[in-house]
Amino acid sequence: MKITRIALRSIAALTPLVAPLTAFAAYNADTTGLSASGSQAGLDTTANQLPFVIGTVIKTALGVVGIVFLVLMVYAGYIWMIARGDEAKVEKAKETIVNCIIGIVIVVGAYAITSYLVTAFSQPAAGIQIKKGDLCSVGAESQCPGTCAMDSTGSYRCQ
Repeated sequence: MKITRIALRSIAALTPLVAPLTAFAAYNADTTGLSASGSQAGLDTTANQLPFVIGTVIKTALGVVGIVFLVLMVYAGYIWMIARGDEAKVEKAKETIVNCIIGIVIVVGAYAITSYLVTAFSQPAAGIQIKKGDLCSVGAESQCPGTCAMDSTGSYRCQ
């Protein structure tokens, strides 16, 4: 019960640090024309694209979960140290450590899968040739044979 309270307090304390990252998802520089202006100025405009923002939010959340597991691991070690031979406390500490190790393995696996998927979905597939008139992403002009600009319908297409 005490571990649950510590975990909930840790999550509540770290939520204000993570919550502002979700606000970036509402920002769309493509519709305001800021991405086109930034890319013409030679700036990197990929940082505010949705896959990048989603990846950042997920990686930050997984990092916070990793910190929570680290705190729980230290707590379990502390419980074991102050057990003074009480088998019930030692077993509780061992169980918490095993659960933390399983949790860390799951978090590392989720982080690896997320990193792979964000990279895979934010880059064009290998071997795909983009022609003039195809849809494109502002700031990814290297995909287009020319430039990526908004057409009369409001969609970004290779020019």
